[in-house]
Amino acid sequence: MNREQVDHLFVAYREPVFRFLRRFVRDGMAAEDLTQETFLRALGAAYSARGQERAWVFQIARNLARDHLRARTRTPAVTELREDAGRRGDASLGLELASALATLSDDDREVFLLKEVGGLGYAEIAAACGLTADAVRSRLHRARLALRKQLT
Repeated sequence: MNREQVDHLFVAYREPVFRFLRRFVRDGMAAEDLTQETFLRALGAAYSARGQERAWVFQIARNLARDHLRARTRTPAVTELREDAGRRGDASLGLELASALATLSDDDREVFLLKEVGGLGYAEIAAACGLTADAVRSRLHRARLALRKQLT
């Protein structure tokens, strides 16, 4: 992949990828590093998006995040506030949401964050995660039910 293509991907997807990674790994510093690594990997990769560049970028980010989580020892995660919680003065809602997200399985949290934070569609999530669209719908439904239960 050439530098110009990666620059385009970086401008278009840096923020959504960072937000996804920050929520998924629950560590802002690690998310910054993983975001950079995502685009470095894209630069060195054979471009294989086949018209689904957003799904391809998020697949790289997802794989890096999973490797990161496997590599680190299990320590209590630092909970981060929702992006807009501080601006709205609703820090408790941000903490509740972060706590509820932490109760989801990695697979369910991943699909939920790709949809709600990354803004990917079902087909893009399926391509990024190696799932069928029906499996994505099922995981997303399960995650939403669990979050609704936690937050009520």
